[in-house]
Amino acid sequence: MGKNMKKCLVIDDVEVSRYTVKVFLEEAGIEMLEAADGKEALDVLESQNVDFILLDWHLKKKSGLDLLEVIRKEKGEHLPVVVFSGVEGEGKREEAIKAGANGFILKPTTKEALNRVMEEIGIK
Repeated sequence: MGKNMKKCLVIDDVEVSRYTVKVFLEEAGIEMLEAADGKEALDVLESQNVDFILLDWHLKKKSGLDLLEVIRKEKGEHLPVVVFSGVEGEGKREEAIKAGANGFILKPTTKEALNRVMEEIGIK
C-alpha cells in the first residue's frame, strides 16, 4: 500500500457488497476500509483519515442518510460522501444530495459508475 494511496471507507451491512466495491477500489489504486454499521463507521473515522466515504442508504440499524447527518456534524462538509442504494426510485439522487451527499450511485454498482462518481467528487 503506497503512502499517497487514497482511502475510502465503505459502510455497508452486506459483506458481499463491500467485497465487490473493494475489488473495484483496489483496481483504481484506492485502499478500502470497511464498516458494517454506523458505530463501526464512526470508530473508523475517529482513528483514520479517509479521503471519501461510500455509504449504503439501507443499513440495518438506521438509514444511511441518518448516519450521513452524524458524519457531517462530526467531520464537516469537506469529506466527500457518495450514497449507494439498491433501490431505484424517482428523486433518490436528489434526496441523497439534499441530505448532504456529494454523489449517488445504484447497487449493484459497476466499475464504470464508481469511477465516474470518483471523478465527479475529485478523487480520480
